[in-house]
Amino acid sequence: MRTKDKVRRSQIAATEKKMREYIKQLFSESGEASFGRTGSFLGLVLGSGWISFLVWTTHHLPDLQGLTVFISTLYGLSKTGETVQRVMGKKE
Repeated sequence: MRTKDKVRRSQIAATEKKMREYIKQLFSESGEASFGRTGSFLGLVLGSGWISFLVWTTHHLPDLQGLTVFISTLYGLSKTGETVQRVMGKKE
């Protein structure tokens, strides 16, 4: 029983370490995780839920242009900032 507890604790510790690393990368400019990507994903999930609710209640598909611009803007702004940094020579 104690061996299972030790294994479980080590798995939890490894998972916590990975989550801390992801969050660190999420807010860093040079990390792999990107706030633009994560924000776009959250916007997509929330937008999909909202559109599904609207279609379910009204039985009509609303205009999706504004939602598309909102979701793509999050990612686009992130990539624009990264591109400017590369052009200015501040990021490799």
